[in-house]
Order: sequence, then structure tokens, then C-alpha cells
Amino acid sequence: MKIGKIIPVLIILLFTAGSMAKARADTKEYTLDVDHASRTFLIHVPKNITHGQSVPLVIALHGGGTSGKAMERFSGLSESAEKYGFVVAYPNGTGRLKRILTWNSGNCCGYAQNQNTDDVAFIRKMILSMVKHSHIDPSRVYATGISNGAMMAYRLAAELPDEIAAIAAVSGTLDVDPNLVRAPIPILHFHGTDDQYVPFEGGHGKRSMEKNLHTSVADTIKVWVRINGADPTPRVEELPKRYDDGTHVIRYTYRTNRDDKNIILYKIIGGGHTWPGKPHLKLILGRTTTEISANDIMWEFFSAHPKKSTRRE
Repeated sequence: MKIGKIIPVLIILLFTAGSMAKARADTKEYTLDVDHASRTFLIHVPKNITHGQSVPLVIALHGGGTSGKAMERFSGLSESAEKYGFVVAYPNGTGRLKRILTWNSGNCCGYAQNQNTDDVAFIRKMILSMVKHSHIDPSRVYATGISNGAMMAYRLAAELPDEIAAIAAVSGTLDVDPNLVRAPIPILHFHGTDDQYVPFEGGHGKRSMEKNLHTSVADTIKVWVRINGADPTPRVEELPKRYDDGTHVIRYTYRTNRDDKNIILYKIIGGGHTWPGKPHLKLILGRTTTEISANDIMWEFFSAHPKKSTRRE
């Protein structure tokens, strides 16, 4: 198996997130049959959830070359689930090796794309199963991910707008034909200007071993501004600098007639291919900003956007 076939962006995360990353003891693995294949996912249910209580679901999509277990450790979303009271699911992509998995996000990546794996069908079936059996509120199902996982979150936004209420993409851009986008949906995006794998300006990443070209952040946001009917002129705010970590953050907020925060982009000046607020090896992935916490910001965004707010305004 050639390394270039498995989206190396994030083979590296096996080392930064821990190639032997284990799920928390209170995170359980489940299996679904999808298109005659067994697909797996991890579920973390916070301790403070009352039995029978209808709760939100956040789907956390790992980067290419890693797994759901690695994503739990890399993102820290299980700790955020305990803090805020949502269920988090960590689905596993597909691959020849158990811990080196990718998503078919459209134009990327590796094994999943080469095999034309129907990851949309898998995620849809997982959502429906959890709504039916786990008291998930169907109006509060959200998706997030990093890199190839962020690209997959955008594909879910494009193809499953009836199931997904909003998404938060980290270091990954739209990877499907914009003409496939079916309906408006609130978008939150975090991206570093020094990302060497999925460049902020688009194109081929200097450190990526994949040959495909990535959509720029600007072109990705432009698609959703059009689809959502948002004002194309954002409110621009430079956030106060609190730490000396080599980064600073500019926030771009796009409004619709009924939603002042319909699309939000956090542009991380000096930031690398990283998860804001969760530092990792700078030498490999670049700088991580500690000026903001992706987890706290995305939960605030998700909480403000149940599914009803995805209608065109």
C-alpha cells in the first residue's frame, strides 16, 4: 500500500493524537450493517443525561489516516460533551488498516474515495438509528470534523440537510460540486493561514502527499453565502490577543434576515493544520491557537441553530 494513497495529511495525527489512542472507558463502540458491510462508530454519552431525555448529537469526523478513537483524544469533544450535555459520535471511515481510515468526501481521500464508499449512507443510517434508539433530538444533530473529516462534514451539509442542523469545519473545505448543495444550512469554519496540508488559499498543500487540489476557504464560504441567502459583506472583527502563541484571530460573520450569525469564519493568522484550543506538535502540524476554543465556540453556535433555522430566509 502506497503512503500517498491514504491522505497523509493526517497519517501524522496518528502520532500527534496517539496511534495507540484508546476510547474513554465510558465511550462505547457500535456496529451497523450498511450496503452489506459492517461499519463502526463510538458513542460517548455524558453522565449527567437523564434516562429518556431528548438530547443533541454532535458527529465528530476524524481526519484522513486516523480513526474515531484518535479523534476523541485529538478533539477533546467527550470532555465538552460532559460540560455541555450533548452526545458525541465518532464514526470510523474505511481503509485497509484498522487505524488508517479515510472518508469519501467527494474529491478526496485515499481508500474511501478509491472504493467509492457511500459514507453519506453510513452517517445517515447512524443518525436514524440513534434517533430511534438513543433519544437523540432529530432537530439538533450537528457535524464537525478536521481536514478530510471537515470535508466530509461539508458533504453531509450538502447532501443531508434534512438530518444535519449545522456544521463546524476545522482545517477542511468544500470537496463536492457546489451544484450538489441542496439547501441552506448554518456554517462555522476554523482555518489557519499557515495550513500546509489544506491551504487557506486553496490548491495543493506543501506537505500533502495527495495530488488533488483543495477548494479555498473563500470559495467555500462563497458557496454557502449564496445558498443561505446571506449578506456577502461580513462583519469583520479582530479578536483581542490574550496569549503569546504566534497567532491572532479574525472573525467574519455573515448574516441573513433572521439570523445575525448564520455563517462564521474564524481566520487564524499564523495557525496551522490544527484544532483551536487543543495544542499538538507544532513541528508537524504548525501552530495551534490558544486564543479561542473550537469546542466552546462550536457548541455555542450549534445551540443557536436547531434544524428549523436552516430554512432559506
